Amino acid sequence: MPRIALVQIHLHQNKTKAVEHALKLLRKVGLSDSDIVCLPELWYTKTVINFETEFGKLIEAAKEYNMIIIPGAFIERSNDNDNDLQISSPVISADGVIVGRQMKIHPFGSQRKVVRAGRNVELFESGNIKFGIGICYDIVFPEVVRALVKKGADILFFPSRIRYEGIKPWHMYVQVRALENRIPIAAPNVCGSGNSVYKGKSILVDFDYNYKTDIAVPKLRIGSSVNDQFIVMDTDLNHTRKLRKKRFEDFRNDLYDLF
Repeated sequence: MPRIALVQIHLHQNKTKAVEHALKLLRKVGLSDSDIVCLPELWYTKTVINFETEFGKLIEAAKEYNMIIIPGAFIERSNDNDNDLQISSPVISADGVIVGRQMKIHPFGSQRKVVRAGRNVELFESGNIKFGIGICYDIVFPEVVRALVKKGADILFFPSRIRYEGIKPWHMYVQVRALENRIPIAAPNVCGSGNSVYKGKSILVDFDYNYKTDIAVPKLRIGSSVNDQFIVMDTDLNHTRKLRKKRFEDFRNDLYDLF
Protein backbone atom coordinates (compact mmCIF):
# COMPACT_ATOMS: atom_id res chain seq x y z
CA MET A 1 0.00 0.00 0.00
CA PRO A 2 1.97 3.03 -1.22
CA ARG A 3 1.92 6.28 0.66
CA ILE A 4 1.52 9.29 -1.61
CA ALA A 5 1.91 12.90 -0.61
CA LEU A 6 1.53 16.38 -1.98
CA VAL A 7 3.22 19.60 -0.93
CA GLN A 8 1.39 22.92 -0.94
CA ILE A 9 3.80 25.84 -1.01
CA HIS A 10 3.91 29.62 -1.34
CA LEU A 11 5.14 31.14 -4.58
CA HIS A 12 8.76 32.28 -4.53
CA GLN A 13 10.69 34.49 -6.91
CA ASN A 14 14.15 33.86 -5.45
CA LYS A 15 15.39 30.43 -6.48
CA THR A 16 17.73 29.84 -3.54
CA LYS A 17 15.07 30.71 -0.99
CA ALA A 18 12.46 28.75 -2.94
CA VAL A 19 14.55 25.58 -3.01
CA GLU A 20 15.49 25.83 0.66
CA HIS A 21 11.85 26.32 1.59
CA ALA A 22 10.77 23.35 -0.52
CA LEU A 23 13.48 21.23 1.07
CA LYS A 24 12.15 21.93 4.56
CA LEU A 25 8.75 20.61 3.53
CA LEU A 26 10.20 17.65 1.63
CA ARG A 27 12.22 16.60 4.69
CA LYS A 28 8.99 16.45 6.70
CA VAL A 29 7.40 14.37 3.95
CA GLY A 30 10.46 12.11 3.92
CA LEU A 31 10.13 11.49 7.64
CA SER A 32 6.54 10.35 7.02
CA ASP A 33 7.88 7.43 4.92
CA SER A 34 6.07 8.57 1.80
CA ASP A 35 6.80 6.74 -1.44
CA ILE A 36 5.93 9.49 -3.95
CA VAL A 37 5.53 13.22 -3.36
CA CYS A 38 4.39 15.93 -5.77
CA LEU A 39 4.80 19.73 -5.64
CA PRO A 40 2.67 22.33 -7.52
CA GLU A 41 3.11 23.94 -10.91
CA LEU A 42 5.32 27.04 -11.11
CA TRP A 43 5.99 27.47 -7.40
CA TYR A 44 9.31 28.72 -8.74
CA THR A 45 8.42 31.08 -11.58
CA LYS A 46 11.72 31.66 -13.41
CA THR A 47 12.88 29.74 -16.47
CA VAL A 48 14.94 26.66 -15.60
CA ILE A 49 18.04 26.25 -17.76
CA ASN A 50 19.51 23.11 -16.19
CA PHE A 51 17.26 21.35 -13.70
CA GLU A 52 19.90 18.90 -12.47
CA THR A 53 22.24 21.75 -11.55
CA GLU A 54 19.71 24.25 -10.26
CA PHE A 55 17.69 21.76 -8.18
CA GLY A 56 20.45 19.41 -7.13
CA LYS A 57 19.38 19.60 -3.49
CA LEU A 58 15.98 18.15 -4.37
CA ILE A 59 17.73 15.28 -6.12
CA GLU A 60 19.79 14.64 -2.99
CA ALA A 61 16.60 14.68 -0.89
CA ALA A 62 15.09 11.95 -3.07
CA LYS A 63 18.11 9.74 -2.34
CA GLU A 64 18.24 10.64 1.34
CA TYR A 65 14.62 9.70 1.97
CA ASN A 66 14.35 6.94 -0.65
CA MET A 67 11.38 8.77 -2.12
CA ILE A 68 10.23 9.59 -5.64
CA ILE A 69 9.91 13.35 -6.03
CA ILE A 70 7.79 15.02 -8.68
CA PRO A 71 9.14 18.51 -8.00
CA GLY A 72 6.24 20.26 -9.69
CA ALA A 73 6.27 21.80 -13.13
CA PHE A 74 8.56 24.53 -14.44
CA ILE A 75 9.15 26.59 -17.54
CA GLU A 76 12.18 24.74 -18.80
CA ARG A 77 14.38 25.24 -21.84
CA SER A 78 13.97 22.18 -24.07
CA ASN A 79 17.37 22.37 -25.79
CA ASP A 80 20.08 24.88 -26.66
CA ASN A 81 17.54 27.20 -28.27
CA ASP A 82 16.63 29.89 -25.73
CA ASN A 83 13.23 30.31 -27.39
CA ASP A 84 12.28 26.63 -27.20
CA LEU A 85 10.47 26.48 -23.88
CA GLN A 86 8.07 23.95 -22.43
CA ILE A 87 6.36 23.49 -19.09
CA SER A 88 8.04 20.38 -17.81
CA SER A 89 7.45 18.08 -14.85
CA PRO A 90 10.60 16.06 -14.12
CA VAL A 91 10.48 12.81 -12.16
CA ILE A 92 13.29 12.15 -9.69
CA SER A 93 13.65 8.48 -8.76
CA ALA A 94 14.42 7.35 -5.22
CA ASP A 95 18.06 6.82 -6.25
CA GLY A 96 18.37 10.39 -7.50
CA VAL A 97 18.04 9.87 -11.25
CA ILE A 98 15.87 12.01 -13.53
CA VAL A 99 13.92 9.17 -15.15
CA GLY A 100 11.87 11.35 -17.47
CA ARG A 101 9.65 14.36 -17.89
CA GLN A 102 6.02 15.01 -18.64
CA MET A 103 5.45 18.09 -20.76
CA LYS A 104 2.29 20.13 -20.33
CA ILE A 105 -0.10 19.08 -23.07
CA HIS A 106 -2.41 22.09 -22.80
CA PRO A 107 -0.70 25.40 -21.97
CA PHE A 108 -3.19 27.83 -20.45
CA GLY A 109 -3.90 31.45 -21.39
CA SER A 110 -0.78 33.53 -21.94
CA GLN A 111 1.39 30.40 -21.61
CA ARG A 112 0.45 29.58 -25.20
CA LYS A 113 2.53 32.53 -26.39
CA VAL A 114 5.59 31.43 -24.41
CA VAL A 115 5.83 27.63 -24.39
CA ARG A 116 5.48 24.75 -26.81
CA ALA A 117 2.75 22.22 -26.02
CA GLY A 118 3.71 18.66 -25.15
CA ARG A 119 2.68 15.90 -27.55
CA ASN A 120 2.84 12.71 -25.45
CA VAL A 121 1.56 11.31 -22.18
CA GLU A 122 4.26 9.41 -20.31
CA LEU A 123 3.95 6.46 -17.94
CA PHE A 124 6.44 6.12 -15.09
CA GLU A 125 7.12 3.00 -13.02
CA SER A 126 8.62 2.29 -9.63
CA GLY A 127 8.40 -1.23 -8.26
CA ASN A 128 4.77 -2.25 -8.69
CA ILE A 129 3.52 1.34 -8.98
CA LYS A 130 2.73 2.86 -12.35
CA PHE A 131 1.90 6.55 -12.37
CA GLY A 132 1.24 9.41 -14.75
CA ILE A 133 1.35 13.18 -14.61
CA GLY A 134 -0.89 15.89 -16.03
CA ILE A 135 -0.15 19.56 -15.46
CA CYS A 136 -2.84 21.93 -14.20
CA TYR A 137 -5.08 22.76 -17.22
CA ASP A 138 -4.60 19.21 -18.55
CA ILE A 139 -7.19 18.08 -15.97
CA VAL A 140 -9.92 19.86 -17.97
CA PHE A 141 -9.57 17.38 -20.83
CA PRO A 142 -10.82 13.89 -19.93
CA GLU A 143 -8.77 12.34 -22.74
CA VAL A 144 -5.52 13.06 -20.86
CA VAL A 145 -6.54 11.00 -17.85
CA ARG A 146 -8.12 8.29 -19.96
CA ALA A 147 -4.95 7.97 -22.07
CA LEU A 148 -2.83 7.53 -18.92
CA VAL A 149 -5.26 4.99 -17.49
CA LYS A 150 -5.23 3.07 -20.77
CA LYS A 151 -1.43 2.97 -20.55
CA GLY A 152 -1.72 1.32 -17.14
CA ALA A 153 -1.38 4.15 -14.60
CA ASP A 154 -2.36 3.31 -11.00
CA ILE A 155 -2.07 6.85 -9.59
CA LEU A 156 -2.12 10.27 -11.22
CA PHE A 157 -0.46 13.51 -10.15
CA PHE A 158 -1.56 16.94 -11.31
CA PRO A 159 0.84 19.70 -10.20
CA SER A 160 -1.29 22.84 -10.48
CA ARG A 161 -1.38 26.60 -10.06
CA ILE A 162 -5.00 27.61 -9.57
CA ARG A 163 -6.35 31.06 -8.72
CA TYR A 164 -8.93 31.24 -5.94
CA GLU A 165 -11.75 31.87 -8.43
CA GLY A 166 -11.02 28.54 -10.10
CA ILE A 167 -10.67 26.31 -7.05
CA LYS A 168 -14.29 25.11 -6.94
CA PRO A 169 -14.40 23.94 -10.60
CA TRP A 170 -10.86 22.58 -10.28
CA HIS A 171 -11.94 20.40 -7.36
CA MET A 172 -14.87 19.20 -9.44
CA TYR A 173 -12.62 18.29 -12.38
CA VAL A 174 -10.20 16.37 -10.14
CA GLN A 175 -12.97 14.41 -8.43
CA VAL A 176 -14.77 13.56 -11.66
CA ARG A 177 -11.57 12.44 -13.43
CA ALA A 178 -10.75 10.23 -10.46
CA LEU A 179 -14.29 8.86 -10.21
CA GLU A 180 -14.89 8.15 -13.90
CA ASN A 181 -11.58 6.25 -14.12
CA ARG A 182 -11.51 4.78 -10.60
CA ILE A 183 -8.01 6.12 -10.03
CA PRO A 184 -6.49 8.09 -7.10
CA ILE A 185 -5.36 11.62 -7.95
CA ALA A 186 -3.06 13.99 -6.05
CA ALA A 187 -3.25 17.64 -7.13
CA PRO A 188 -1.11 20.15 -5.22
CA ASN A 189 -1.66 23.89 -5.59
CA VAL A 190 0.36 26.96 -4.65
CA CYS A 191 -0.89 29.18 -1.85
CA GLY A 192 -0.50 32.72 -0.63
CA SER A 193 -1.56 35.02 2.17
CA GLY A 194 -3.05 38.49 2.20
CA ASN A 195 -4.01 39.71 -1.27
CA SER A 196 -2.55 36.75 -3.11
CA VAL A 197 -4.81 35.35 -5.85
CA TYR A 198 -3.59 31.83 -5.03
CA LYS A 199 -5.41 30.12 -2.18
CA GLY A 200 -4.13 26.57 -1.98
CA LYS A 201 -6.85 24.00 -1.23
CA SER A 202 -4.67 21.19 -2.65
CA ILE A 203 -6.63 17.98 -3.04
CA LEU A 204 -6.08 14.23 -2.74
CA VAL A 205 -8.81 11.88 -3.98
CA ASP A 206 -9.26 8.18 -3.22
CA PHE A 207 -12.44 6.09 -2.86
CA ASP A 208 -14.87 4.51 -0.48
CA TYR A 209 -16.83 1.74 -2.19
CA ASN A 210 -20.03 -0.11 -1.40
CA TYR A 211 -19.94 -3.51 -3.08
CA LYS A 212 -23.63 -4.14 -2.41
CA THR A 213 -24.78 -1.06 -4.30
CA ASP A 214 -21.80 -0.85 -6.68
CA ILE A 215 -21.32 2.81 -5.81
CA ALA A 216 -17.94 4.52 -5.37
CA VAL A 217 -17.77 7.77 -3.43
CA PRO A 218 -14.73 10.07 -3.59
CA LYS A 219 -12.77 10.22 -0.34
CA LEU A 220 -11.11 13.64 -0.10
CA ARG A 221 -8.30 15.33 1.72
CA ILE A 222 -8.14 19.07 1.12
CA GLY A 223 -5.45 21.53 2.16
CA SER A 224 -5.49 24.93 3.78
CA SER A 225 -6.14 28.10 1.79
CA VAL A 226 -3.07 29.98 3.07
CA ASN A 227 -0.58 27.65 4.73
CA ASP A 228 2.39 25.71 3.45
CA GLN A 229 1.72 22.10 4.27
CA PHE A 230 1.98 18.53 3.15
CA ILE A 231 -0.84 16.02 2.96
CA VAL A 232 -0.30 12.27 3.04
CA MET A 233 -2.60 9.44 2.01
CA ASP A 234 -2.18 5.65 1.93
CA THR A 235 -3.88 4.12 -1.08
CA ASP A 236 -4.70 0.49 -1.73
CA LEU A 237 -3.73 -0.08 -5.36
CA ASN A 238 -5.15 -3.60 -5.47
CA HIS A 239 -8.50 -2.19 -4.38
CA THR A 240 -8.58 0.56 -7.01
CA ARG A 241 -7.27 -1.79 -9.71
CA LYS A 242 -10.24 -4.08 -9.06
CA LEU A 243 -12.65 -1.15 -9.15
CA ARG A 244 -11.13 0.11 -12.40
CA LYS A 245 -11.22 -3.31 -14.04
CA LYS A 246 -14.85 -3.75 -13.06
CA ARG A 247 -15.80 -0.32 -14.36
CA PHE A 248 -14.10 -0.76 -17.73
CA GLU A 249 -15.72 -4.12 -18.33
CA ASP A 250 -18.82 -2.02 -19.06
CA PHE A 251 -17.02 0.37 -21.41
CA ARG A 252 -18.21 0.14 -25.05
CA ASN A 253 -14.93 0.27 -26.96
CA ASP A 254 -16.76 -0.50 -30.17
CA LEU A 255 -18.63 2.82 -30.09
CA TYR A 256 -15.83 5.31 -29.53
CA ASP A 257 -12.97 6.15 -31.85
CA LEU A 258 -10.73 7.58 -29.13
CA PHE A 259 -7.88 5.18 -28.24
